[in-house]
Amino acid sequence: MQKVWYRLGNKSWYATFTEGGQQRQMRLLTGPKDRAHKQLAKQKLLAELKSRPAKPKLGPEWLTVRGVIKGFLRHSRKNHEPATALWYRNLLRGFARLFGRLPVSQLARKHVLRWIRKSKYNPTSANRAIGALKRAFNWAVEEEHIRENPIAHVRKPKSLTRDRILTVPERELILSSIRGPAFRDFVAGMTLTGCRPGEVARVRKEDVNLDVGVWVLQKHKTRKQTGKPRVIYLCPAAIELTKKRLALCPDGSQLFLNSRRKPWTGNAVRIRFRNLRTKFPQLKGIIAYTYRSNFATDALEAGVPDTAVASLLGHTTPATLHKFYNRLSQKVDYLREAAGKAIKDRPEDHGTPPDTAS
Repeated sequence: MQKVWYRLGNKSWYATFTEGGQQRQMRLLTGPKDRAHKQLAKQKLLAELKSRPAKPKLGPEWLTVRGVIKGFLRHSRKNHEPATALWYRNLLRGFARLFGRLPVSQLARKHVLRWIRKSKYNPTSANRAIGALKRAFNWAVEEEHIRENPIAHVRKPKSLTRDRILTVPERELILSSIRGPAFRDFVAGMTLTGCRPGEVARVRKEDVNLDVGVWVLQKHKTRKQTGKPRVIYLCPAAIELTKKRLALCPDGSQLFLNSRRKPWTGNAVRIRFRNLRTKFPQLKGIIAYTYRSNFATDALEAGVPDTAVASLLGHTTPATLHKFYNRLSQKVDYLREAAGKAIKDRPEDHGTPPDTAS
């Protein structure tokens, strides 16, 4: 049963309820903070609980957490990209190992928090993990396996923003330290196009149109949202890189292959950058996606309109560009020059006190 508690400000006894994922306070009675009134508050709370209709069960008692997760993963394999389905599987199987036998009706916020602590996730990873878990149970609601999501009210921590871009010396350091030409070309592909790492890894021969100077991806991350293919526009250097890779890759294969003639995987790319950060501590915070932020920031610094930069990145509006990729705040010289331009055409009086010396 809920506990009763006392609020000194208005000298009243209260109880706290959770309804629809929201906490609500109920005032039970007004009176002094003593044992007699506490007992009266408990009696009133009991009467209130008895008068409330019984809460419908979430679902059948036999349905377990593992059952929901297995069902969702089957759904994911049929309806998501293989990489996305694998991501869900790797993430959710840890929760299933911990709490798979638990009936869905007993699943609570404390189980989610215990999973996050045990996994030692940082805020960004915790945000994604909780989001994936909630998605699995939302699917179960959509399929009418359960009446409501028992963890819908669990809040996700705010993701960390990787506020980092590469300097020119750091770019040169990375390229000079990469031994194999295959990974060097992969990094060059990200540098010259601003593509997501997965997009560079996915480009195939049939996606290339050198007459127009583009890569056209029919399958990509935001296909469901946009309903359109992802068009990557190639600068002259990117066209030369594409010609080089076309001459090296076999028919029907990805353009960028590793030294074993296999497509690059997300995990392989992560390990490469992790090794670079270990070898060169000054590269702390640098990941493959940093090149996408660099591309966007360099374009904005060069005066390319934000709508054009958003289109180059594959976004429908500039909002995502400014939220996740714009790092102009680190371009001190550029912003100092911009501040000068901002007042260039104003009157000479910029707030400086006049010279009153006689």
